[in-house]
Amino acid sequence: MCDTGYSVKRLVEDLRELKGRGEPEAALLEAARDRVKSLLLMKHNWLRSSMCKPGIHQLHEEPDHSLAIYVVTWEPGEETTPHNHGTWTIIAGLDGWETQHRWKLEPRQIPNVVVRESSQRIDTATIIAMDSDAIHSVHNDSGALSVTLNVYGMNPDFTEWRRFVPAAQATPPPR
Repeated sequence: MCDTGYSVKRLVEDLRELKGRGEPEAALLEAARDRVKSLLLMKHNWLRSSMCKPGIHQLHEEPDHSLAIYVVTWEPGEETTPHNHGTWTIIAGLDGWETQHRWKLEPRQIPNVVVRESSQRIDTATIIAMDSDAIHSVHNDSGALSVTLNVYGMNPDFTEWRRFVPAAQATPPPR
């Protein structure tokens, strides 16, 4: 066990400072990812058993709804439709695992229709960063609870996030 002394409070302070620099989103994500890794090393100090029960457990949110941090625990079999968050996002595995699918807009430019681009297992060794335009979905196909740390540049409830339809489920356009 590594004791970095890092805490949720310190992560918030560091994220505020990183956002204040005004760097491009890609640079912010790279630096923020490293800070999240430091927090994961200290999960024994802040992750509570109550957070490992299904649901969304808020750790922090700024008064203006920015820098929202949650622990998200999924039941086996739960999944989301493809969506974006309208803000940058970092997802890190805390316990168990789930599969994240990345999507891209359908090549024929059919509005809101996407095709799967890739899939990645999110487990305790995984931290992913997504820019504001990234489209993804999550599926807990592990057969057990999956627990992740989700860090958002802005609470998605206060962004213009969108849901998308997988091409396999889309109704063909009329002729």
